Parts: sequence; C-alpha cells; structure tokens
Amino acid sequence: MDCEVCDSPAEFTCKNCSVKLCTLCVGLHMLSESENGHDVVKFSEQNESEENKCQDHPQQESSAFCKTCHISICVLCLSEKQNAHEIGELSEKVDTLSDIIAKENEQLQSLQSDMEKILVHINRRSAELPLAYKQTKNNVTSHIRERHQVIDRAETALHKDLDKMEEKHQGKLLKQKREFEEILKKLKSLDQESLAWQNPKTPTDNLTQEAEDEISLFPKALYVPSVLTTLDAQFPTSKENNNRLYSIVPLGDGRVWVGGHSDILKLFYQERLIATVNKKSIGLFLTLHEGHIVYPDTDKTLKKVINGKVNTLFSTGEWFPLGITCTAARDFLVCLRSTDDSQSKVVRYSSSGDVLQEIQYDSLHQPLFKWAIYVVEDCNGDICVVDWNKNAVTVVDKFGIFRYSYTGNKASKFKPCSLTKDSMHRIITTDFLYHKIHMLDRDGRFLRYIIPDQGIQRPRAVCVIREGELMVGECITGMIKRIKYLA
Repeated sequence: MDCEVCDSPAEFTCKNCSVKLCTLCVGLHMLSESENGHDVVKFSEQNESEENKCQDHPQQESSAFCKTCHISICVLCLSEKQNAHEIGELSEKVDTLSDIIAKENEQLQSLQSDMEKILVHINRRSAELPLAYKQTKNNVTSHIRERHQVIDRAETALHKDLDKMEEKHQGKLLKQKREFEEILKKLKSLDQESLAWQNPKTPTDNLTQEAEDEISLFPKALYVPSVLTTLDAQFPTSKENNNRLYSIVPLGDGRVWVGGHSDILKLFYQERLIATVNKKSIGLFLTLHEGHIVYPDTDKTLKKVINGKVNTLFSTGEWFPLGITCTAARDFLVCLRSTDDSQSKVVRYSSSGDVLQEIQYDSLHQPLFKWAIYVVEDCNGDICVVDWNKNAVTVVDKFGIFRYSYTGNKASKFKPCSLTKDSMHRIITTDFLYHKIHMLDRDGRFLRYIIPDQGIQRPRAVCVIREGELMVGECITGMIKRIKYLA
C-alpha cells in the first residue's frame, strides 16, 4: 500500500485517523492536531481483521483495491465507485508493493555494504594518519639537521679561512712595521751623525768618509730591486716594430701565461714551458677568468680557452677590443676603440656579454681617453687605464667618475704601456720608452722607480706574482725578468 501523503510505500497506519503513512510522513502526522490524538502502529503490528477493514465502511472487510484512490475497498464501495474508479484485485496491489519493497530493500542493503567498506577505509586511514604525520615531522627534522650541518661546516671553513687571512695580514703588517722601524732608526742615527759632523771644529778625512757612509744608509733602507731569475719566452720578432713579448698573466701557483708576437700562448712554470695553446691572433692582451685564459680577438669578440679549446664568449659589436681584465665580481672591463680610431672607452661586461657600464666622458662630457689600451681594477674598485696617446695613467672610481691622471714624475718624459696593482693598493706601471717602472700610491702620487740592479729594457708586460715580487716582460728582447722590489 502507498502512503496517503506522498505515495511512497506505507509502513504505518493511524488507528484514530485510518491514514496509511510511510516512514518519512509518520513523524509529521504525529505532530498534527487531533481531538483524540494519534495511535500509529506498523502494519505488522495490526491484526488481520484491522488490516482488512474498509476505510469507508469499517464494518466491512476489504475485498478489492481502488487504483484511482490507492486504497482498499469493500463490496459496498464497489457499487459506489464502479463507474468512476478503476478497480483491481487487492492481491495484485499487495504483490506490486511487495516487489517495490524488496527492490528498495536490496538497494538499501547494497548501500549498507558500500558504507561499511567506506567506514573500514576511514578507520584504517584514521589509524594510519598519526604515523604519516609523525614520519613527515621526522623528515622535516632530518632535513633541518642536515642543513644545520652544512651551515656549521661552512661556518667552520669560513672561520678557518678568515683566521688564515688574519694571520697573513698580521704578518704583512708586522713586516712593514719592522721595515719602517728600521728606517726610522737609521734616520735618527743619520741625523745624529749629521749633527756630529757639523759640530767638530777641524773636520778630518775619516770623519768625512764616515758621514758619507751614513748618508748612504737611507737609500739602502729603501731596498734596491734585484733580478731573481731570467727567462727567454722565445717568441718571434715582429718585422714591423721588432716587438716580441706583449703580456703576462699569473695563475697564482707559480705558473704564468705569456703572450707574444705569435698565435701561440705559452704556459711556464718556474721558467719551464709546460703547455701551449694555438689561436688565430697574436697575444697582445690576456686576462684570467675562473682559472681560464680570456683574450680579445681581431673579429671583435672575446674568446676563452678551456682545456685547450677556444670558445667565443661574446661580441663587442662595432668596437675593437684591446686591453681586458676580469674584476673581483667576475665581470670584464674592456678597452674599446671605434673603427675610425676617433673614440675610445672602457666598458664593463657581464660574463655573458651584457653591457653593465660605459666609461667614456667626464662630468663636462669631455672624452676621458684618447686611446685606452690597458686596464686593471684596483682593490678598492678604482679603474686604472693606460692611455697610449695621452701618455698617461687615468684613474676613475667604480662609478666612472674621474679621480686623477698621472703623466710621469716631475718633468721627466713618460710612455706607459701596461700596469698592475699590489695588495697595498699601489699602482705599478711600465715606462716603455724610458726603461723604468713607476710605483704610485692609490691617489696617483709618485712613490719610487723600480729599476733592478741589472737594469730593464723596454718593459711592457708586468704582473705581481707574490708580495714584493714582479714579473716584467721586455718587449724587444722577449726576456721575462722576475724582480724582487721589496725587502
């Protein structure tokens, strides 16, 4: 039988109202108002006599089913509804309802099985969840500990390096302190002897000789540079200008790359040739980048030699590259010359060839350089440039702002060719035509000449290989001299 409210299969009946109800509607019916209340029971709890009573004629037994009204009817109802209602066998309706109930029960049982499986899965996941989160926490802790170990190792290594640097710097400072203390001591002694030489009423030859000896102590205290070793790089001679040797680049472990009037670069270790590299242009200018030689080529590119193989880094466009150096930031500073030789500038490139800075004009938009041919970066970021046509060393700060220009000591002639710097921010530049090496302080003030006891001829290439020692290449002779210039 169907619910008289929503046509769902009825499971209950109200004895007071004689209404058949489904599971959903029975609650609402119980809440509705009634004079006598509601007495709701399941069909299974009713006796057969009550179940088979006709709703309209309670004294009569139900013997048929009205399909129009969806209710059980008796014989009296048959005569009343015969013409207006569709009448069927009550047993047919019961069978139909039984089938519906069976199918829905089957679906509910299937749903129950699925829900039981889901519940089992939820219970299992609920049990596994703490273990999963515990494992994740352990992984996080392990990862963090590994990172801490890496950081601790890095910290320890950095501290060791800094301790070594501190020890090294302290050693240098102590050495310089002793040198200056010795100089001051000799200066005081010289002053005292000078006064003693002036005070005697009758100078003697012995006293004069003693004073001359003491006066000579001061230049000795400054130390006379000496040639430690000499090496013939054995480059051929240019038929045009007799030049042979052009550039020297130290690797920091006793090895030096040397470029000359040849398409071959040579690597020396303690005056012994250990390797060569072939390239298409002569070795005018060289620098070191990440331990590998880089040089400007005649096709307006920068090239890098890695394991004997030449690789192109980037092009300098329409400008010819000349002098080149690698900075502390692993950038390149390159001296450039326009194709018509009318302009010159220094450009800072990234290692991939991006232009980071152009240095060409001063604050009045006047050219800083006539022909920049050599460049180095000082320890404090200053950029030092040899200007061949100006016969000058021009220095700008890291922003390209002009600082000073050095054109020689006093009125003497000066033809700089290349330059380097040492750890004390001193600039050392070769005087190509006048056979000297000039040492300047960081502000361009002349400090002294570096002229070894054996002399130097047409110095061109120069580099500092260790504290107080230079390697200088003589352009015409092709000889490389290792010179000790500080005691």
